[in-house]
Amino acid sequence: MSAVPVRAQTAPRPQHSWRPRLEVVASPVPARSVVPFLLLCAAVLGAALLGALLLNTQMAATAYEIHDQQVALNRLDEAEASLRAQVEQAGSPAELQRRADGLGMVPAEGMRFVQLADGRLLGLPEEGAP
Repeated sequence: MSAVPVRAQTAPRPQHSWRPRLEVVASPVPARSVVPFLLLCAAVLGAALLGALLLNTQMAATAYEIHDQQVALNRLDEAEASLRAQVEQAGSPAELQRRADGLGMVPAEGMRFVQLADGRLLGLPEEGAP
């Protein structure tokens, strides 16, 4: 055996050839443009502003409509209160008596009731009573 290590004996020596050694080269990265990104950002911002403007305009129009409807409701409430007061005034006993006197009506002397089951009159004056 020899004193030379085994590795040194087994490794082949590189041979020089007339061809150059080829290496893998990464393709150049194309430069990206910032313009499409800026256009997208501008479009999103513009759409957001336009949406906020339209929403605000619609809310203002709705607020005016609500105000108009509340004014109309208040007028109707006042008219209803006026009509209720007229009905209560026309149904008061003093007003009813005044209108009945104007029509020539007289107060009833006695009350009589009809019993619907057999058709009898109740509350008839007794015989001999005036």
